[in-house]
Amino acid sequence: MTSTPEPSERSHASVSADRPLIAAATKPRLRWLVAAVPLLTLGAGVTLFALKDTEGSAAAATRPPDVPRVEGGSIVYSAGFAERAGIRLSPVTRAKLVPVISAVGTVDFNPEHVAAVGARLKGLVTRVAKFEGDSVDSGTVLAVIESAELGEAQASVSTLEAEKLAADRNLERETSLSARKLSTARETEVAAVEAERYDHLLGAARQKVSALVGAGARARRLGSHELRSPLKGTVVERSVAPGQAIEGEVVAFRIANLDHLWVELDVFEKSLGQLALGDRVELAPLATPSETFEGRVARIGAVIDSETRSAPVRIVVENSDGRLRAGQAVNASIHASAGGARERTLVPTTALTFVDGKPTLFVASGEHRVRVVGVEIGATNGAETEVMKGVAAGEQVVKDGVFALKSELFR
Repeated sequence: MTSTPEPSERSHASVSADRPLIAAATKPRLRWLVAAVPLLTLGAGVTLFALKDTEGSAAAATRPPDVPRVEGGSIVYSAGFAERAGIRLSPVTRAKLVPVISAVGTVDFNPEHVAAVGARLKGLVTRVAKFEGDSVDSGTVLAVIESAELGEAQASVSTLEAEKLAADRNLERETSLSARKLSTARETEVAAVEAERYDHLLGAARQKVSALVGAGARARRLGSHELRSPLKGTVVERSVAPGQAIEGEVVAFRIANLDHLWVELDVFEKSLGQLALGDRVELAPLATPSETFEGRVARIGAVIDSETRSAPVRIVVENSDGRLRAGQAVNASIHASAGGARERTLVPTTALTFVDGKPTLFVASGEHRVRVVGVEIGATNGAETEVMKGVAAGEQVVKDGVFALKSELFR
């Protein structure tokens, strides 16, 4: 017979058989809980940080901005703003100042070192020896012109020279015969008149040749004329070419000595009275402002342009190194001696700004406190500017950080 287990035995066996299944079901849940704990901790930390950051942003939003403010008739700013803006003060002084006048101009040839080489005869250009940019010496052949007109004039000279020689010899012979009573006085007088006539005709013929080719010019062959440079320099202009027929009165070449140049400046009417001949001038080309040249005032224009209210001022400048070129634009600073080096109330030029188009200074009225003062300005030497009205020597003005202070105040 088969025995039947008791109920207690069945219950114990059933529990023992189910334990592996319970354990298998529980292990994944434990692993999930172990992994979730750090994530929950991190999320709590982020939430706390976000809450603190929100509180900090709210506090910053309620804090007033650190910018200048107006209190009564003064402008007040903090030490922090002064540090950020680089605000620096400088005293108003009394000192001598030679005015420096700024102007713009153009480099040009010095007329004293320029020559126009012309041809006054009719003819044909058979050769051109020099072209634009070529360097030449005094006497260098520039071109050759063949002229029938010149040939006729030269032939006339040669003929009259021969006829004058014959007339001179006839006069000499008649004079000798007259002395020996072998000729009459009448014949001697006729011979003298004839010799004088040829002398005048020859002079006129030579003058015609000179008028065609210039005084002192000599032709190597009849009808041939060489155009030569009258000075050492550079060919800056040419208006003839080989094979060209010319009718006379032609400027064939222009020669300039580029070691000597002029700078033509336009100076406003109000500044002309401060200039004097010989004043020192500093020049800087617009293309290369770091390069500077020194010149002297050579001429002050006597006529003021009705539209620009300015007059031309010419500056002589040496250019032996060839760094300046005709036609260049330059900035100029003229040390105006006629303005006089006298005591003036001076402020740094950097301290000046313009408010509503009027010159203005920020004048210190306490620690981190300034007042806005409109002033009248006069002469300047670039670094310092004369103040004729508005401040007195000893006062402190803002010299650095002016733009930052102005932009914060008037934005």
